[in-house]
Parts: sequence; structure tokens; C-alpha cells
Amino acid sequence: MGHMYATITAKGQITLPVAARRALGLREGQKVEVRVEGNSLVIEAPPDIAALRQRLRTEGEALGTWGTIPVSGDGWAAHVRQQYGDGDASADA
Repeated sequence: MGHMYATITAKGQITLPVAARRALGLREGQKVEVRVEGNSLVIEAPPDIAALRQRLRTEGEALGTWGTIPVSGDGWAAHVRQQYGDGDASADA
């Protein structure tokens, strides 16, 4: 896909070119991820829900937290402190 250009309005809005929307499968009203990488503005279509669920499951299994439901007083805060350091984790309530 070649270079495409968009104009920024006074409100900071841009209209994505139709070729870009079609290439990413974007629809009206859909949320997109926007981030800055160096001097570039990156707009990504969100992953489909099944891919997102799989990614979360894989990360949770790797951390040993998949299937765990934190409950106040169950030692979850201590687990977080042990895994990641003191950080912002509050004491068990």
C-alpha cells in the first residue's frame, strides 16, 4: 500500500483513507489502538476477541495466575509483592 495522507481538523480529528480502513477491516464506530513510535503515529485494528482471550490466557498461565480469582485477605497482595517487588501493591486487607 502506497503513501496516503489525511488532514487534521481544528478539533484534532482525521479521516482515515478508505483504502487504509478496508485494509484493516475497520468499520464506523469501531475502536482502534493509537500510539506514538518515534516520529510515527501508529493506528492498529484491535485483535479479534478470540486472539485477545488466548493472549491473556497465555500470559496468565506463564505468570501462574490463570484461573485465580483474587479475594481480599487471600495473600494475593503478598504474591504480587513477591513476583514484582513492593511497587504499589497494598497490604492484604
